[in-house]
Amino acid sequence: MNLLKLIFRFEWKQFIAQPLQLALLFFFLLLGGYSLYTGKHFVQQQCRGLDTLQRNQQRQRLELMERFESDTNSVTGKNLAAQAGLPQVVEYRASPVATNPPSALAMMAIGQRDILPYYDVVNSKRDFFTPPNTAIANPEKLAAGNFDLSFVLVYLIPLLIIVLSYDLFAREKEQQTDRLLRLHGGSLRRILLYKLLFRFGLLCLLLTALNGIGFMMAPRGIPNDGTDFLLWNLATLSYLLFWCALAWLMILYGSSSRKSALLLLGCWLGLTIVLPALCNRLVGLRQPLPLRTELVSKQRATMLETWEMPIPELIEQFYSNNPQYVQLRKPTDTARYGNKRFVAYYDLLGRRMDKNIRIYQQGVQLHQHLLDRTGWFNPVTQMQSLLNEIAQTGLASYLHYQRDVAHFQHRWVLHMNGFLLRDAKLSKEDLKVLPQFSRSADSGRLRLIGWKIGSILLLTLFVSGAAVTMRPIGKND
Repeated sequence: MNLLKLIFRFEWKQFIAQPLQLALLFFFLLLGGYSLYTGKHFVQQQCRGLDTLQRNQQRQRLELMERFESDTNSVTGKNLAAQAGLPQVVEYRASPVATNPPSALAMMAIGQRDILPYYDVVNSKRDFFTPPNTAIANPEKLAAGNFDLSFVLVYLIPLLIIVLSYDLFAREKEQQTDRLLRLHGGSLRRILLYKLLFRFGLLCLLLTALNGIGFMMAPRGIPNDGTDFLLWNLATLSYLLFWCALAWLMILYGSSSRKSALLLLGCWLGLTIVLPALCNRLVGLRQPLPLRTELVSKQRATMLETWEMPIPELIEQFYSNNPQYVQLRKPTDTARYGNKRFVAYYDLLGRRMDKNIRIYQQGVQLHQHLLDRTGWFNPVTQMQSLLNEIAQTGLASYLHYQRDVAHFQHRWVLHMNGFLLRDAKLSKEDLKVLPQFSRSADSGRLRLIGWKIGSILLLTLFVSGAAVTMRPIGKND
């Protein structure tokens, strides 16, 4: 313990006496601060969009309520009063909105929130082709990704570890101080390990500070989840521990500072660029990602085929699929522009399109599943996926949100069909109790996060075991 304190005190004095290392640490702090700024700016944009959407919904709902009290002495007032409570008008003026608001950690790991819809307008006439809030993205930005804190943690912090630790043994050997260290400490390996632990502790403080600042910078109105913050810190420290173990292995293996630096940089390039690209290529060959254009083409053909069905056949299939409405059957159901014809059309269209969407999503999920399996052998891709999972900004979180939207859309259709099929209007009280969207908890999310953190720790143990069995540095260390 005295040796550990002595080495930590010496390393601290040596660290603050080197302007280059201080400047490097300050530079990474600036990068971390800038990444938090860009992440917060992005999340604030989505929060403002959701706030505007909510205000518009409230205003439109109020306008629908005011139609019941319109002045019928004027032509405009008579028209508004006649339209009050019509299901078609309610859906057109104030369709409910399903929202996927960002979590408190979304600004630290944007993930795929910038290319996936974060709200959906729900009604009985869903738009299957163009999500309402997917902005046109710059292909260069899509290729490079977002500069958020997760990018700094996953790709840049390993470089900082390499710069601070690549010459731990080589510097002592090149300055011929390794013999003195053996005389005073008894074990050169243990002394070098303490030096590496000092750097690990310093980076732990740096990353914990950045994580804490990012957690406190979350925009107002977003609830802070302490469990997610603890998981984020645990994932960060596990990833940092892996790179320190890898650096320790390369330090023991390398015979010079140049060789150690080349080995560590080769590992960084292999794990961050070469291996992910190779895995993407292999997964793409085995399970290609289905094209959305093919889905859109199928949906358009389905829409045309369903609309051209004979009306009696369409009505018959509707009652077959929805026996709860059989008691409302009338001879006038086959009217060309009647409510039941349109309800039957959208019901059958939704069933057919949902089948196409399920096939498409199954292909996407299988492709993503194979990619996730390759991540068990690469802590870099596993770490990026893990941070997105904790921040709820990955594909898995979005698919869970889409399942909630599908369930809510089904509830909304059932509710509105009760008025459309009876040619009834909604009252003011009905407008007050319209179905509202709510998110459900993802029961498997914490278990998946635990497995991903465990895989990084398992790889760390494997690397540490390789370092333990490594040939000793010297005969007497």
